[in-house]
Amino acid sequence: MNMMKVLRSPALRWLLLAATFGFIAVKVSQQWDEVRTSATTLRVHWGYIALASTIILGTYLMLIQSWRMLLTGWGGSLAYPTAVRIWFIANLGKYLPGKVWSIGALGVLASREGVSGVAAAGAAILGTALNIGAGFAVAVIAGAEGVDRVYPGLRAFALVGTLAFILGVALLPALLPSILDRYAAWRGVSVAEQHLSRKTVWIAALINAASWICYGLAFALFARGVLPQLTITPTVFIASYAASYLVGFFALFSPGGLGFRELALTAILVGLGAAGRGDAVMLGATSRVWLTVLEVLPGLIGLIFLPRAQRAALGQST
Repeated sequence: MNMMKVLRSPALRWLLLAATFGFIAVKVSQQWDEVRTSATTLRVHWGYIALASTIILGTYLMLIQSWRMLLTGWGGSLAYPTAVRIWFIANLGKYLPGKVWSIGALGVLASREGVSGVAAAGAAILGTALNIGAGFAVAVIAGAEGVDRVYPGLRAFALVGTLAFILGVALLPALLPSILDRYAAWRGVSVAEQHLSRKTVWIAALINAASWICYGLAFALFARGVLPQLTITPTVFIASYAASYLVGFFALFSPGGLGFRELALTAILVGLGAAGRGDAVMLGATSRVWLTVLEVLPGLIGLIFLPRAQRAALGQST
């Protein structure tokens, strides 16, 4: 049995999910008294949450445009409404262990719309790489003053990631053509019709960097809507959101970074002295529910209206 079949095993997915929930339960139980005290101060202000949700959805639309630009740069073409539907459906893949399913789904669904398989896969992979690199850059810049208080050496690590991101963006237009042409020859698929320009890569990188700032501001509004007693500067929210999301992303066996993102958020907010442990845990838990709804609901709606043939192809890819 090869590794891909093992990863696709429903039994393994359920086992990983059970282990993740068990890990979360142990951590929360250790902090239960503080969480219970914080819960008594929870007050939902729906106006702030609505505004935060609008910003999050608008940020998704920015990222979809970035992905379309990468596709176009490789000679592909997708109408914006089609790209929106594909992106939201593929986004459901992040809730499967492994973190690769959403990238695969983007490629499968885009290729069903007549886009080159190389262009679809390349744009999905490159878009993810740009997003991760931009996240490192935003996290280290926004949280530069206090990130080492969370964990010694973390600022240096994030700085290395930032420099690697900038260097990678500069070199990608020169390196990608030969890499993708070799990939096409290896897989026996058609080569991309054209290659990305330097301008396209830089614009996509800037869009991804802007998206992390928007996410952080939306997170600040959400926090204002559930725990108004927190007085945290926007830069701390931007840094803590980006850093905790990246921790969740690299927890490959945890669907959607479940548990690990929240634990990282708690550690960062407490380490920076921005919130008490109970408030930080409560903010992590409530924001998880909020963000899950915003990620999953549009994807489920798109999946309902997806043609049966494409649903079947998507199922085979995961």
